[in-house]
Amino acid sequence: MTYVMSLTKWMIILNPVAGGGKTALLWPHISKYFRERDFSFECVFTRHKYHAVTMTIEAIREGFRNFIVIGGDGTYHEVINGIFYQQDVPTRDITVGIIPIGTGNDLISAYRIPSDYEQAMDTIFQHNSVLTDIGWVSFQDYGIERSRFFANAAGMGLDAAVIRRYEKVVEQNYRRGNSLYLQSLLHQFLMYRPKDLRVLVDGNVFFEGPVLTCSIGIGICIGSGMKALPLSIPDDGLFDITLVTTMNKVALALRIKDFINGHVYNFKEAMHGRGRTIEVLPNSKQTTGLETDGELMGAPPYLFKIIPSSIRILAGRDFVPFVRNET
Repeated sequence: MTYVMSLTKWMIILNPVAGGGKTALLWPHISKYFRERDFSFECVFTRHKYHAVTMTIEAIREGFRNFIVIGGDGTYHEVINGIFYQQDVPTRDITVGIIPIGTGNDLISAYRIPSDYEQAMDTIFQHNSVLTDIGWVSFQDYGIERSRFFANAAGMGLDAAVIRRYEKVVEQNYRRGNSLYLQSLLHQFLMYRPKDLRVLVDGNVFFEGPVLTCSIGIGICIGSGMKALPLSIPDDGLFDITLVTTMNKVALALRIKDFINGHVYNFKEAMHGRGRTIEVLPNSKQTTGLETDGELMGAPPYLFKIIPSSIRILAGRDFVPFVRNET
């Protein structure tokens, strides 16, 4: 398999500021690893936000069909959007590998990709290629309807408020990191008030009323390791949804570890569902924000659609593809 991969040219897209600049420092070691294995590649560094989107589109037009993303969830999010924005080749013909060196590496847990970057490089050469799902969401941006693709998960309510607070803190401190994220989580945990929403799954009312937080996705984790969607299967053709209604904050604080470790459905206030299409509508002027793959989006109403079996990802050795019953 290594021989076959060496005959194929790969485009590596690296975010040099991901992981607090760690990606740029590690690049000489990573490139040496690839060259020693006669791996044919070109590498480009991102220079600004959304640069990976345009670079991906250009690379596909130049003939590349295989990509490796070095960075965090945000970099992968941009590459996925570049792949799905272009219309030159079917997205199923494109393969993407991940070397996670970012502040947020939530995507990799769903595909059993090691968090250690050296082990993740080995995963590239194992070439466990799986056809998986991608999400799409539409939203309002100052009265204009826009849309975005996402690879892992989308969050509303408390989740989106934490990301918004985190981005403000980053602007003030000129740095990123889990400690700043935890500060933002604590601040919003104390200050956030549930928003009144109407949620429909495949056209049926799933919930209507005050919502503390709501996650919709393909992956398992959000917020740097919080298992908000513990039952999610990334290649089953369905979104998972976790919705938590109004909850006593003292009780939540005492059981926050359960929430983080994937036992969210032990809470009586938590609801789980699955579907291909999800709509989130505001019931009041005080409404929720949205984040997808850790990136802030616009205002509701939100329409989510699953795009099943639409791209290939190089998963970890232990990832077992979902088996569909065709009968």
